[in-house]
Amino acid sequence: MDLYKDLIRKRIKEKFNTIENFSKHTNIPRTTINFILKNGVSVSNYGMVSKILKELDIYTLNEHPVIIDDKLLDFIQMYNSLDELGKHAVSSVAETEYRRLHPEVFEEAIIAAYGSITSGKPLTEEEKTIMNIVDKIKKG
Repeated sequence: MDLYKDLIRKRIKEKFNTIENFSKHTNIPRTTINFILKNGVSVSNYGMVSKILKELDIYTLNEHPVIIDDKLLDFIQMYNSLDELGKHAVSSVAETEYRRLHPEVFEEAIIAAYGSITSGKPLTEEEKTIMNIVDKIKKG
C-alpha cells in the first residue's frame, strides 16, 4: 500500500506542484491529504482515496477486472505446463509489457535473465561497475 502513498505524492508534485494546489483543485482538505501521505491508503477512507486516485489518473486493479474466458484458461493451462525457465520467461515478458503501459508504477529497472545477479550469488567486479554506473545515471 505504500506504493500508492508514494505514487500519490509523486503525481501531486507532477500535476499540481504542491499539496495546497491539489487541495484547492479537489476541495479536499490539506489535512486529509497529509494524513494519507503520512499513514498510507490502507488506514484511510476508501471513498476519499478513490477520489484522490481518480483525480491523479492512478488506476487500481478493481477498475480493470479480470475476465476469465476460454482463451485465458487455455493460457493458464499452457503456462502451468512450462518448466521454471519457461515460466520465468513468460513472467518477464508480461512484467516488461505491464511496465511499458504503466511506467508510473515501477521506477526500478529489472534484470530479466533467468538466474541473473538477483539469484543471490556475489557480484563480479564487472557487475559492480555496471551497477555503479546505473546508480550514477539514476541520481542524475
